[in-house]
Amino acid sequence: MGTRTGTRAGFDVVVLGSGIAGLSAAVAAQRLGLRTVVLEKSRQIGGGTCHSTALIWVGSNHLAKARGINDPLEAVHEYMGFLGGGQADPRHMRTFIEQAPRALKFFERCGIPFRLVEGIADHYFDVAPGALRHGRTIEAELIAGEVLGKWQHRVVRPGSAPSCVSAQELFASRGGNWDHALLARRRQLDMRGLGVGLITHFLRAALAAGVEVRTGQRVTALLPGKGVVRQDGRTLRARAGIVIATGGYESNPALVNKFEGIPGWHSYFPDSLHGDGLILGTSAGGSVHVIQNQLQLFLGFPVPIDGSRRTEFRLAGIIELTSPHTMVVNSRGQRFADESVFQRVAARLRDFDVDRHDYANLPCFLVFDSQFTRQYSFGGRPVGEIPSWVSSAATPQALAQSLGIDADGLLRSVDRFNRYAENGKDEDFNRRGDLRFPGRPTLGTLQKPPFYGIRLRPAGSGSAGLLTNTHAQLLGHDRRPVQGLYAIGNAAAKTELGVGYQAGLTMASGMTFGLLAARHMKKQAASA
Repeated sequence: MGTRTGTRAGFDVVVLGSGIAGLSAAVAAQRLGLRTVVLEKSRQIGGGTCHSTALIWVGSNHLAKARGINDPLEAVHEYMGFLGGGQADPRHMRTFIEQAPRALKFFERCGIPFRLVEGIADHYFDVAPGALRHGRTIEAELIAGEVLGKWQHRVVRPGSAPSCVSAQELFASRGGNWDHALLARRRQLDMRGLGVGLITHFLRAALAAGVEVRTGQRVTALLPGKGVVRQDGRTLRARAGIVIATGGYESNPALVNKFEGIPGWHSYFPDSLHGDGLILGTSAGGSVHVIQNQLQLFLGFPVPIDGSRRTEFRLAGIIELTSPHTMVVNSRGQRFADESVFQRVAARLRDFDVDRHDYANLPCFLVFDSQFTRQYSFGGRPVGEIPSWVSSAATPQALAQSLGIDADGLLRSVDRFNRYAENGKDEDFNRRGDLRFPGRPTLGTLQKPPFYGIRLRPAGSGSAGLLTNTHAQLLGHDRRPVQGLYAIGNAAAKTELGVGYQAGLTMASGMTFGLLAARHMKKQAASA
């Protein structure tokens, strides 16, 4: 899209990054009459969004109201106030709560078909005030890749799990009970769901609106009020504003060590997420804000991609850790949390043993038996298929030796866990299942050989980001806006959320503040 004249004359808006936040800002800006270009550092479109389930969490939304679901804004405020844990900015949170439903409607009018996801409750359902069992979690409908024309094969496609399914189907299948004939038909038609589908929808909307999209475009400097400097040294003008939507720094070991302090960190984002936005934004006068002890910290494991040396990181908190016949132990063979709720695990991963002078629960390991493998998917593979890179043994003691776990400690934990499973109550950690999926079983014995195990790695979304105001303007150390610069998505500090985590808030935040940034740039351009 676009013409060479745009290169000489510049644009009204330059968006850096092509994940959901960047494409949301681009679609909104172009729809509001601002000539917009998206610059993506990689050759492919979509970034970290394409590796996600792409759930969108919006309280008091019009889709729920159409279904007769009562969800007043007061309840949304109560729930998000609980999530924030005292570390959210009240103005930022209030802006998100009130504007997210409007953003959802705006992008629906741009041609994005959304639907409620059935059977998924708020993370803290039955625990937090204002929590709802159904009606706040949304996803985009499946879409055929061919709608993108020449851009069809320019969207990131994860290789370790099917992306031709919906989030609702993913959760219902427990990750592996697929209708393989249906999957084959969808792959033939290049049907897309999850993060790949969401990006396909938004890229289609961007191209249809007239947004120019350029890949392989690395930016080396920001010139507030002027434009951006690209790797070739040329400046691209941005009359109304520059939007930093480059994602986080999760694949940059130096920044991870600086801001996270978690040993053994493994990024589940693309290798390209090196904190470019954080570096560019601070160099241009922006400030950084850190959310302390934030709970967007997960456990998972790298999965080799067939036919290549690459791996993709699989988060274990949706299927493996929530299913019966599994448990998580540290190197002493001891359980340390309710494995089925990742936030409870996350809080314990930071425990520091003063006597040992080391992290008490890292490294940690997933242990399961053949009862699990006969019923549930491991690593996104068909039920019953366990890859050769997973350790296996005839007894828990032998498995412990192969993994470097204290054998006596693991045997004691397995025996204790089995008693709890047989009695139907976990007396140590009250394991009762992920509250998002009420009624799902989670307790089950580990008794049937062979026994399996794998080391789990901590992974998460960065705790630090660029500080912004409610218009998504970048703020300097004096808390004044840096004129012409905006930050959204994972490049921005999560001040609307605080310490907690709710699946779908990241996507909804990117969409909401992408729209708010576009509206503010439109207003600024009109008054210039």
